[in-house]
Amino acid sequence: MNICGDTHTHTLICQHAFSTLLENVAQAKRLGHRFLAATEHGPAMAAAPIIWYHMNLPRFVPQVLDGVVVLRGCEANVLPDGTLDLPESVLEHLDWVIASMHGGIVPEGLTQEEYTNIWLKVVENPYVDCIGHLGQEKFKPDYPTVIRAFRDHNKVVEINASSHIVRQGCEENCRQIVRLCKEYKVPLVLSSDAHFAAAIGQVDWCVRLVEEEGYPEDLVLNGDYERFRQGVKKLRGVELPE
Repeated sequence: MNICGDTHTHTLICQHAFSTLLENVAQAKRLGHRFLAATEHGPAMAAAPIIWYHMNLPRFVPQVLDGVVVLRGCEANVLPDGTLDLPESVLEHLDWVIASMHGGIVPEGLTQEEYTNIWLKVVENPYVDCIGHLGQEKFKPDYPTVIRAFRDHNKVVEINASSHIVRQGCEENCRQIVRLCKEYKVPLVLSSDAHFAAAIGQVDWCVRLVEEEGYPEDLVLNGDYERFRQGVKKLRGVELPE
C-alpha cells in the first residue's frame, strides 16, 4: 500500500520543526505525491503561529504549488472543554482541520470518561475533519464510544507514524483503533506528522499496522487521490483540484 499525499506535516513556522513549506512541497513532488497538507499547530501550543497565520494561509498560499495540491490546514489543539483553540470563523476557510490533544493544554490524569467526553464534544464541531494521534496512552478515551461517534459525525481518524517513536505505549492502542475503525467502517488516513522534509511520506509503520489488521485499503483515504478528493468533499464540501 502506498499513499498519494501526506495529511499531517509541519514547518519551521511552529519553531519546533525544521523545514519551510516550499521544502516540504519539493519533497512531496520528489515522492510523486499528488498533495501535501500544511497543518501547523493552533495558537495554544507554545511557539505556534498566531491566529493571523491561520487566517492568512488560504488567502496567500496557492492551492497548487509546483504541481502539488496544498491543503491549507491546521492541527487545532483540543481544549479541556472540548472546544478548539481556533474559532469556527477561521476553521471554515481552511481545507483540512485536524483536532489533537497535546500535553500542557489538556490536563493529564483525568479519567477515561472525562477524555471520552472531551472527544464527544469535539465531534460536534462541523469543521473538524480528522482526529489526530488518538492512540496516545496519557489521554486514552473509551475507544468504542468515541470511534462510533466519529462514524456518526463523519470524521476521519489518523494513524500517525510518529506515535510509536514519541508517544510511548501507543502501539496497542493504535492497533485497537484500527480494529474498531474496520468494524465501524470509519475511514483512516496514514500520516507522517513530519517535522522535517525528509520525513514526509514515511508511513511504513502505519501501513504495516493496517495490513496486519486487514483494514480495507479502499477506506484509507490518502491511498488514492480521487478517493481522498471525494472524501474531503464529503466531509464539509471542500473542493480540491482534480
